[in-house]
Amino acid sequence: TGVLQLTEEEKRTLLSEGYPVPTRLPLTKAEEKSLKKIRRKIKNKISAQESRRKKKEYMDTLERRAQVLADENSDYRQRLLKLETDNAALQLQLTRLKHLCNKRSNNMDLNSHQIDEMVYFI
Repeated sequence: TGVLQLTEEEKRTLLSEGYPVPTRLPLTKAEEKSLKKIRRKIKNKISAQESRRKKKEYMDTLERRAQVLADENSDYRQRLLKLETDNAALQLQLTRLKHLCNKRSNNMDLNSHQIDEMVYFI
């Protein structure tokens, strides 16, 4: 015979489940069964809370990573657009230089290979 120490959570759960709160040892078979049941219920509740916490943490991490990747993607798209614009400007400049070299080559009697070499060195 002794005093049974129960947590507040165990007492609350026993009462909410409609069981009497035992105070003395030894426990009857029915008290042991009900106490075992509510302890399992409390353990499952804690486990479920931990699972939800971990899932939330995982989702938060995924959301942060997705935002980082979206930001990087946006930066790369802007860089690509600038490079495409620069490339178009350089292509236009090259076309104009070739045209200019062709005009001059007509006066100097150069072939197309020599013109390409002139443009390359310019």
